[in-house]
Amino acid sequence: MNHFIEKTFQLKDKNIEIDMDYCEEIEFKGRTSLFYRGTLAYKPEACPHCGIANNDYVIVSNGKRSSRLTLTAKSGLPAYLILAKQRFLCKACGRSFTAKTSIVNPDCYITNQVKQQIMDRATRVTCETDIAKDTFVSPNTVRRVIHETARAIRIRSTEQLPKHLSFDEFKSVKSVKAAMSFICCDTLSHKIVDVVEDRKTHSLSAYFSRFSRQARYQVQTITIDMYEPYMHLAKRWFPNAKIILDPFHLIQALNRELDRTRIRYMNEVRYKDSRLYNKLKRYWKLILKPKSDLMSTEYHRFPLFDWLTNTRSIVDYLIQHDDVLKDTYQMVHQLGDALRDRNWQRYQEILAQSRSMTLSKGLRRVLRTFRKYGEYIHNTLTHAGLSNGPIEGINNKIKLLKRNGYGYRNFSHFRDRILLMCRLYEPKNKEKDQATNLVA
Repeated sequence: MNHFIEKTFQLKDKNIEIDMDYCEEIEFKGRTSLFYRGTLAYKPEACPHCGIANNDYVIVSNGKRSSRLTLTAKSGLPAYLILAKQRFLCKACGRSFTAKTSIVNPDCYITNQVKQQIMDRATRVTCETDIAKDTFVSPNTVRRVIHETARAIRIRSTEQLPKHLSFDEFKSVKSVKAAMSFICCDTLSHKIVDVVEDRKTHSLSAYFSRFSRQARYQVQTITIDMYEPYMHLAKRWFPNAKIILDPFHLIQALNRELDRTRIRYMNEVRYKDSRLYNKLKRYWKLILKPKSDLMSTEYHRFPLFDWLTNTRSIVDYLIQHDDVLKDTYQMVHQLGDALRDRNWQRYQEILAQSRSMTLSKGLRRVLRTFRKYGEYIHNTLTHAGLSNGPIEGINNKIKLLKRNGYGYRNFSHFRDRILLMCRLYEPKNKEKDQATNLVA
């Protein structure tokens, strides 16, 4: 085989000989395509049917059979190889067979190089129709390759689980009865463990019951949001694991109630003080911003203010008109700073002071929840290197995948795409030694 053709098309079968004098541009399936010709021939060692060795010309040539193989595109044009395969006849059993090659699977006309290209593109956030157009195959071929590849990586040992797990959910497809599907990943390596059709307790119990007791007992931490069924699930199936609440969701719960308090007071003064109403509406982001990010030294002009001021003074001006808003603001940011600094003692002191402050009803409800889950929040503050950030990033990729594909109807196929996108090419970087970060 010519070295140039071997390198160009990655046809690394020495039994294939390419016709160097033939390369035609032909209209095929409505587009200009490149066609090459080649021959596949070799001396077989034995008959695949009866197993007799090829001695004394027991196996003889018996004509050729041509096949049109799809190659990888070149110069933006689809390429095909008209491969004439040698046919053989076994005199011992009277049966015939065709020469085989490693560049394509038996009874298949899509070369393995094209399938590899399809698998590579399927790991990206790309719809299958675009993959089919780029590789010049049908969408059904793309789905078939994805299914075959995902079936190989879907098998997972039930004797091993990561030591640190993260639980979350994402919006499922219409074929699933439940609205949300469950996803689980390794908190440190960010590799997906699996995707379950729904997040109902009985479905998750049935799934985790397949893992051995030793594998489940070796799990050390489980990071979740404040979804209570996950807590019951972790206690039942992972008794040795510490439950960690994602710090982002804790701070989000505090900021949500602070913003609701701002909106309540803003609506109260809407017709009483329109200028204050406009200021509360315009500078809502400053109220939610951490105090350390506010400017208190440099003075500038800001819209709706008739004097030079800064962001810190603006916030002080907005909250001074209402005691509930002022105390809620102080409590939310003090708790937020304690959570960000991983200071458990400071967090307890601030939580104790909240009983004597004038807080909104919503914030008091959130603080009751924090007291209820005090043990889990303590685990959050003492395990600084663990959060649900990686799994939230995976969920974002899943949303992009669904949107680019204009939705998915079949959950099994959607799951295959997720596994290909997040687990086919596993990260090569070694897991960081986070022993110093796991325990504060």
